[in-house]
Amino acid sequence: MKTLNLVVTKNCELCEKGLETIKSLGLFLNVETVEVEDGYQEYLLRVPVLLDGDKILDEGILSKTTILKNLLFT
Repeated sequence: MKTLNLVVTKNCELCEKGLETIKSLGLFLNVETVEVEDGYQEYLLRVPVLLDGDKILDEGILSKTTILKNLLFT
């Protein structure tokens, strides 16, 4: 099972919505939530950011379509 990182900040409504979007894909993805303060400061103004290693799959308002497209075709 593929493990992705979701970069979030505290008290972020957009991050909570993004996590809900990702959970709907959870049948084949393992997502770990990481805080921007834990070494992801470069994404501070872009959260939530979904990462596959160093590759950004989606950011801001997360879209299932964009996430799947980037997982499958890049």
